[in-house]
Amino acid sequence: MTHTVLTFISKVKPDQTDRLGPLLDEINKDPESNKYIPFRSLGLLHFASLVLHQSPDTPEYGPYLIFENNFDGELDDYLKDLYVHASSGLHQIYSACLDYTVTSPSDRQGIIAYLKDHVVLPNAYHIGNTGRSVTRILQEQVLHDALEAHADTLVERGQPASPGDLLANFQQFVRDDQKWSWIPGVGPRQTFMEQFANWSKFILAIVIALVLLPIWIVPFVICMLVLRYKESTDPVQQSLADSTNVRQLLEKENQTKIVQNHMASITIVKPGRLRRVALWTVLWAVNLLARARATHGELSGIPSIHFAHWSMIDDGRRLLFLSNFDGSWENYLDDFIDKAAVGLTGVWSNTLNFPRTYFLIFGGAKDGPRFKAVARDGQTITNAWYSAYRDQTVQGIDNNSSIREDLLKPLDATGAMALLQRL
Repeated sequence: MTHTVLTFISKVKPDQTDRLGPLLDEINKDPESNKYIPFRSLGLLHFASLVLHQSPDTPEYGPYLIFENNFDGELDDYLKDLYVHASSGLHQIYSACLDYTVTSPSDRQGIIAYLKDHVVLPNAYHIGNTGRSVTRILQEQVLHDALEAHADTLVERGQPASPGDLLANFQQFVRDDQKWSWIPGVGPRQTFMEQFANWSKFILAIVIALVLLPIWIVPFVICMLVLRYKESTDPVQQSLADSTNVRQLLEKENQTKIVQNHMASITIVKPGRLRRVALWTVLWAVNLLARARATHGELSGIPSIHFAHWSMIDDGRRLLFLSNFDGSWENYLDDFIDKAAVGLTGVWSNTLNFPRTYFLIFGGAKDGPRFKAVARDGQTITNAWYSAYRDQTVQGIDNNSSIREDLLKPLDATGAMALLQRL
């Protein structure tokens, strides 16, 4: 299964923000079936968000509309589906943007061409549940719930049995019902060739770096010395996060009955070509590692990220970060600090006001309170957000996949008990 991670980014007419903001808020009231973009109708879509980002501290950028999309398959197929279900809504939304010249929602070619022209691909991205389509995630959740209910029925009937007998009962349960006929036909999370290709790129990058070591070592040392001087003089965050922004963010976070949250952040990259090159290089390395190693539900030990990506925008002058994750914002940031501080610092130490850093990756995020203040100030309100499976965690989805993968296997008593304990 191929996943695509991208955003459509457009500049908004300044006099249209008062109209566009309420429209996006209306979408958020019913993200699944609103009249503008009924996200539930998009069968390929995992997560989406709409962010109207206004820059009072940097008016030279003006207001931006950021439309995040994480979906299965290729862009062309997704755009066809998006147009079929949301042409009128897309037309109303993008009529607020500076370079939108389409005059009618019936202009299919014009709307799709506009969206393609405004695609921003990530410099680095992470997918928590690699290889699982939306359809498969939802099917495996239904299967888990059905097996759990069947187990409760067996208990109510007073039918205790050995783990092997229970597994045989479950296997017969799914074989007797045609609606579970899809179970044996689901492919692996990743094929061998997909894994081989990702690891090959990672290993090739290391080999090339070692081969070129005699050539680039002197320029690298010089750059690091210049970088160290800049680090020692860069301003750092001294104040608490803006209380008004924090209050507005909290109103959107931790909604009742939803185990997931969304984060959108736009930060300014420190001036100078060295910082832009450093950021680009770190993100390139993060992406290589994510493709090769972070394919089992975790990114640097963090088990809660469904989809996340980093994009350098505005010719590298700003960094966009979007993340769909489990749990609260506080726990999410604590995980980053405790488990991924080096990578986190390597990325955001290249942005303004980040805590004092040493040689690009040391210090920085370890200064937890100051880092959280910087993170909050860089965070922007998510106007509308959609998840195709709001009640599922990354680990829960992986667990459901493991149940489905093992259910019809001939397991011994230990294996059968392990599967039953996952229910």
